[in-house]
Amino acid sequence: MFKSMTTVRKDLAKHISVSGMVLALLAVCATPAWANHLTGATATANCEGYRLSVNAIDLTEGKTYTIDYSLTVTCGSGSPVTFSGVTTFTATASTETVTTSGGTFTGLTGGCEVTGSATLTSSGSTVSTSLGDFTINGGTGPATLSCPTPACVIPPSGTEIPGSPVSWNGFTAPVGSVVWINAHLDASDVPTNKITTVDFTGVTLVVNDTSYALPNGKVVFNPAVSTPSTVVNAGGSWTTTVNPTFSSDIFFDGQAIPVDSNLENGGHGNTGSTLSFSTSSSDGSLKFQWQWGAAVYTSWPGNAAANIEPVHAALQAGAPRNKSVEADLIQGPRGGGGSNFTGSWSGTGHGTCPQ
Repeated sequence: MFKSMTTVRKDLAKHISVSGMVLALLAVCATPAWANHLTGATATANCEGYRLSVNAIDLTEGKTYTIDYSLTVTCGSGSPVTFSGVTTFTATASTETVTTSGGTFTGLTGGCEVTGSATLTSSGSTVSTSLGDFTINGGTGPATLSCPTPACVIPPSGTEIPGSPVSWNGFTAPVGSVVWINAHLDASDVPTNKITTVDFTGVTLVVNDTSYALPNGKVVFNPAVSTPSTVVNAGGSWTTTVNPTFSSDIFFDGQAIPVDSNLENGGHGNTGSTLSFSTSSSDGSLKFQWQWGAAVYTSWPGNAAANIEPVHAALQAGAPRNKSVEADLIQGPRGGGGSNFTGSWSGTGHGTCPQ
């Protein structure tokens, strides 16, 4: 029996309506639950650096997560400076509190405000959850720091190595090789009854008029420390901590720079090079001498994994202690390979605080 056109229209409308309800229900069911998100973060910060703890919930045990975080520091009327870091962890429970190794601030003076933010991403996912300004030093708004003005500031010209630019020999290296630039100092008459800090900023290598930036470096002379150490901070800067009575070479900065045609200098010949930086210190009577070197490695696992020697001990200050890295040393601009892990030293520069 044939249905009238009016009946057909009514049946079709019912079918479309029911189908739409089913599709809407499926869409709701397909929407993922809000998962692996951040509930809070707390940081402690002072003029020297920071530490950070981040709280995450609804995690999947055994899954790897990445927290990208940043702290922005604004001192006086100066431009904001951002210190960023990344922490990766594998969840062992549905709720975790992840504490970072912290990082170092350099060059903070006067009144400074600090804010921070963090983002969580799970492995294999492009979806992230973000956390706005988090708690710093117990407050919910920007944290305020009062940082002392350095007792001593030495411009790059005050530590320049005298004479001609440092010799830089042409070399050839396989793709993926790096030039390990490293610098050390030897300070004198450092106070032994208090902590003294020395900051190195704007560190720059120049070869054939091409500049290569190095991270900031810091040396902390701490009377309570018995074992020297060097760490790579969250933002890539270095901190070397030693007892002020230590009287030999102390590593203060370095970077593995990918080899390019300019650094190879055509694979032959010789050109000039310079390494320069600004120095500031809490010690107004600081005096030091310094040198730098360059060595080529065919592979490099990262500055932290290279395990850099902090002082002149079994190896030269600035030499990698990672045995697999040592095995990849080849001839470079300042050394013939072998066991010359830092490259041959430059001439000696001197730094003295203005009186």
